[in-house]
Amino acid sequence: MEREKRPGSIIFAAMVIFLICIVINFCTLIYTTNKYNSKERFTKAGEDGECTVELYPRGGVADSWDKMDVEVAGKIISFTGTTYDCDVKNFSDSKVSDWTMRIDVEKPCYINNSWCGMVEIHQRLPGSDNELVQTIDLRDYDKDDLHVKHFFVSQDLYIPLEMGDYLIYHPSVVSGEYPIASFNGTPGKIEVGFIFYHLRGFDLSFSASMTYKLSKNYLQGTRPKILLFCLAVWVLLFVVRVTFILTTSNLKRENASVIHAISKIYYNLYKTDLQKDSFQEIRASTSVHKFFERFTSASAALKNLPDAMYCHDDMISVREFYNMENWKKMLRDTDSCSADFKAKKNSGKDSRWIRTNLIVCRRDERGVPTEVICGLQDVDEEVREREQNKMMIERFASDLSNEVAEQTLHIQEIQRRVVSRLADMIGSRDGNTGGHVKRTSDIMKILVDEIIKRNWSSDANPKFSAITERVGEDIVRAAPMHDLGKIFIDKNILCKPGKLTDDEYRIMKTHSEHSGEIVNLILRDVEEEAFVDIAFNIARYHHERWDGLGYPEGAAGGKVGEGIPLEARIMAVADVYDALVSKRCYKEPMSFDMACKIMLEGMGKQFDPDMEEIFLACRDELENYYIDASE
Repeated sequence: MEREKRPGSIIFAAMVIFLICIVINFCTLIYTTNKYNSKERFTKAGEDGECTVELYPRGGVADSWDKMDVEVAGKIISFTGTTYDCDVKNFSDSKVSDWTMRIDVEKPCYINNSWCGMVEIHQRLPGSDNELVQTIDLRDYDKDDLHVKHFFVSQDLYIPLEMGDYLIYHPSVVSGEYPIASFNGTPGKIEVGFIFYHLRGFDLSFSASMTYKLSKNYLQGTRPKILLFCLAVWVLLFVVRVTFILTTSNLKRENASVIHAISKIYYNLYKTDLQKDSFQEIRASTSVHKFFERFTSASAALKNLPDAMYCHDDMISVREFYNMENWKKMLRDTDSCSADFKAKKNSGKDSRWIRTNLIVCRRDERGVPTEVICGLQDVDEEVREREQNKMMIERFASDLSNEVAEQTLHIQEIQRRVVSRLADMIGSRDGNTGGHVKRTSDIMKILVDEIIKRNWSSDANPKFSAITERVGEDIVRAAPMHDLGKIFIDKNILCKPGKLTDDEYRIMKTHSEHSGEIVNLILRDVEEEAFVDIAFNIARYHHERWDGLGYPEGAAGGKVGEGIPLEARIMAVADVYDALVSKRCYKEPMSFDMACKIMLEGMGKQFDPDMEEIFLACRDELENYYIDASE
C-alpha cells in the first residue's frame, strides 16, 4: 500500500512546492512594484532620462514685451516681461503619478503669473538664514492674504526674487497636469507656463529641476504574465489530478455496485432474472408482497402495476421505465440507473417521491444484462429540497440577470460620458470640434433614419439592407467618436486660420488613425464586438474616398469603393456637409445651395454614389436642422 501511495504523495508535494514558489514570486512582485512606485526620483533640466524637464522662453512675437516708465516706490522704472514655458515629458512605460518642479533664481527678477498649478515662493531674508514662504495660486489670490514681499503696478502683482530665492511648482490634477502617461510609444507631455519681469536691459537666468514618482500596475511587464501562466498551469494540473482521483474512485465504486446496492436499506428489494423472466423477493412491504405473489412472471407483474400505486401524471413514464426490454437498453452501457416518481400514500390522499434503482448483477458474453436488482427507497425530502433549491437558483439567476443588465447600462453610460468629455476636451482646444461632434451625430441620425425607412419599402437599395434598427442605433451611438484622435494634434495646427502646409496636413491626417486606436483602447474589452467594429470603422475610415484617394489607407490599403466600410461612407457625408455649412477658424459658413452643389459633385468621387438619393431625400430636414440650431 505504501508503494502505491508514494507516486501520488510525490506529485502532491511537487504541486504544493510549485504553488508556494508562485505565491512567493507574486509577493516579491508586489513588494518590488510597491518599492518602485514609492521611490522618489530627481532630474535636472537638460538631463536625459525616463523623465525630463525643460524651462525656456516661449519665443516668437509673444515672447517678451516692455512696460515703460513705471513708478515703483517713488522711482520711475522700465520692465521687460517674458513668458517662460516648461515641458515635462515622460519617456517611460510607467505613469508619472506625482511631481513637483523647483526653479532656482540666478538673477534678480519678478514673478507675475503661472498656470495652472500652485507656486510655492521662497524669499530669503537679508542677513538671515530664514525665509518668507507662501504657496499661491497666481491666477486667483486674495491680496489681503499675501505675506511675501510684493507690490502692485496697475493691479498687476510683482513678487521680487533675488539670487538664491527659488520657486516650487505644484501641478494641478484638476487641469490634467498629472498623472502623465505615454501612449503607444509617444512620450507623455505636460506644458506649464510662467510670466517673469526684470529690469529693462538686464537678463533672466534660472535653473530647473524636478522631483517625481513613477507608478506601474502589478500586471505590467513580462514577469507577471509568466507568473499568471504558471498559475494557470498549476490550476490545470490540479484539475487533472482531481479528475484522476475521482475517476479511480468511480471505477472502484462501479466494481462494488452490486454489494453497495444490497447493503442499502430499501423498503422494497427484488432480484430479477431477465433471461428466465423471473424475480426473487429480497425485501418488500406488505402491500407490494401481496401484489407480486400473484405473479410468477416478472414482465407480467411489471405490466400490471396498478394505477393506484403512482400519481396519474407519472404513469406513462412509470410504465415506460418498468419495461424489461427497456431495462436492457438503459443498462447496456452502464451498471446502474434510477428514476424518481411520485407514489401514492394513505389511499391516494398524499404522495411521496420514490426512487427506483436498477443495478446490474450479471451480463452475458455479449454484455447484455441478465440479472438486475430493483430497489425502491423513499427520497421525498431529498427531491423536494432539490426542487426548492432549483427554484431558488432560478430566482437568483433572474435577479442576477437583471443586475447584469443594469450594470451593462451603467457601463454604457460611463462610456458615453467618457466619449463626451473627450469631445469636450477637443472642442476646448480648437473651438469647433465640440459643436461639430454633436452636429455630425444629429446628421448621422437623420441619414440613418432615412435609410432604415427605405429598407421597409419595396424599392429598398440592397446595399443598405444590413442597416437594421439595432445597427442604426450603434452607428449613431458611435458617430461622436470619429474625431477623438484630434486630441493628439498640436493646437497651433488645429486652430490655424490659413491653409495648412504639407507637413501640417500630414500631421492633421493622423487624427483618424489615433481615433481608431482610442476606440479600441476604451471600448474593446467592455463593449459588444459588433458595436466596437462599427465605432472603429467610423473613427478610422471616415476620411476614405470612393475613388481611393482618401486616408489613412486609400486604394493601397483596399479602401476604395465598396472596400470602405458602409458606416464610414455614411459618416463621410455627414462630416463633410457639416464642415461646409459651419463656421471654422479658417473659413465662414457656406450657403446651403453651394454646399449641396459640392456634395452632389462629390458623389461617385469622394462619396458613395448611392448616398446621393439618401442625401437629397434628407436635404430639407438637414437645412432646417441648421436653421433651428442657429436661432
